[in-house]
Parts: sequence; C-alpha cells; structure tokens
Amino acid sequence: MSALPWPRSPFVIVILSAAFVLAALYVIYRLVDPLPPRRLEIAAGIAGSGYDNFAKQYARILARYGVALEIRNSAGAVEDLDLLRDPGSGVQAALTTFGVTLPDDANTLYSLGGIFDAAIYIFYRNPEPITAFAQFRWQTPFHRDAGNGPALAHL
Repeated sequence: MSALPWPRSPFVIVILSAAFVLAALYVIYRLVDPLPPRRLEIAAGIAGSGYDNFAKQYARILARYGVALEIRNSAGAVEDLDLLRDPGSGVQAALTTFGVTLPDDANTLYSLGGIFDAAIYIFYRNPEPITAFAQFRWQTPFHRDAGNGPALAHL
C-alpha cells in the first residue's frame, strides 16, 4: 500500500514558507538586536536630594517591568557626569543639573529632558534696589560647592 502523498497545495506551501521566514527573522532579531538590559545603573547626586528621590521613583516603576535600577549616589552634578564619561564606572544614565557638561560631551552624552526646575537664589548686598534680572549682567560671578555644579557661573 502506498503512503498518501504529502499535500502540495499552494496554500500549504505559502503557510510553511511564511513560518520558516518568520522563524528565521526572529532568530536574526534576537542575535542582532537583543532585548534591553534587565539591570541599569544611574548616578543620582547626593543621597536624599531631589535627584535621588526621582531615581528611587524610577527604580520602583522599572521594577514593575522586571528591570533593576541601581542608584549610585555621588557628591553632585560634576561627579555624576564624570561617572557617565568613564566607561568602567558601570553608570549608564545620570540625573544631573544643566550647565556642567564639557564641549566634547555633545558627541557622547544625550539629554532626554528635564525633570524639574531648580531655583536660583541670589543674595544681594547693595543699597540700590534691583528691579530687573539683567542688572546683574556684569556683576561678580557666584561660587557653588565643588562637585555640585560649576565652580563659577556668570549671570
């Protein structure tokens, strides 16, 4: 008794070909473009700061999706960016202030946007009242804590 011939209808050939192509594309996709990492490390400034609190919120959100966010605290914005620049640090992202990057950073660091506005406090000692911010234009630069922003900032 002869075995029944394998059905070679065009429909069966199309289905099998499509399944083979999809399987090959899936294997190529997994090898070329792997899934995102399940562990990230972020620099978030001083422990207890606003940036640290935002990083903790991100950690809770990402944990819901199976991503572990390790928060690395530092002395401030300058150290955060130093960690980002150093490939051996393991830091892949940072929450930091604007204005502390170097010109060469434009080729390697990307800003994804702002989280919140930071207040600028101006302490002024002079009998003449200030009525417009532009009046500070040629004043002496102010100083910030080392590691927590630019050492000198001109208004």
